[in-house]
Amino acid sequence: MSKYVEIGYPIYEGMPVYPGLPEVELVPRERIEKGDYWNGTVLSIYLHAGTHVDAPWHYVPGAPGIDAIPIENFIYNRPLLLDVPAQKPNDLITIEQLKEYGDSLYEADMLIFNTHYWKYRAKDFMKYATGFPAVSPEAAEFIRRELPNCKAVAIDTLSIENIEQGKTNGFRTHNAFLDPEKYDTPTILIYEDINPEPLIGKKLLRAFTAPLRILDHDASVVNIIVEVE
Repeated sequence: MSKYVEIGYPIYEGMPVYPGLPEVELVPRERIEKGDYWNGTVLSIYLHAGTHVDAPWHYVPGAPGIDAIPIENFIYNRPLLLDVPAQKPNDLITIEQLKEYGDSLYEADMLIFNTHYWKYRAKDFMKYATGFPAVSPEAAEFIRRELPNCKAVAIDTLSIENIEQGKTNGFRTHNAFLDPEKYDTPTILIYEDINPEPLIGKKLLRAFTAPLRILDHDASVVNIIVEVE
């Protein structure tokens, strides 16, 4: 017997965002209690706030935007949860940690990183927003070069990359996944700020998302649904 679980977070005012980015706003417009015919609300959200998916154009000028990614790239038949708990602030996931998963790593079409930082999202925002673990540039390049089945990666932090390190190395991790010209293998989508808790201890069967088709843009707010056994 299988069931479906969601690993995207709800959207709400005051939700965690990377420090300095615009806060999420939900502005009431129509309200029945005020005499309007219906309830209606205006959502203002940065496309990289909350659970979202990065398109290549996020870091690569001229690369495809979120509207141009084939829909099959958002459907995964072999998702794999990797337990990679952070050992220190700004810890980086290594190639060696990936290789511990053996053949299943090479078969997977989606890698979901559980660094255990999701535990801090609700109770310690500053810890969640600063010093979070990320994928090392070397591991990102390994995934892109050596795992041809992989279509997407997902992480339980605000970014797949150490942002301060990225500012000094040309955002090597993001570009390893997203740059269409960097390797002969297809680009790999990036999901950030996901909640792996419902997957822990479960057998993952399939996963899928449905991005907003925002023309010529860098990302989409998204939910991720996973079928588990």
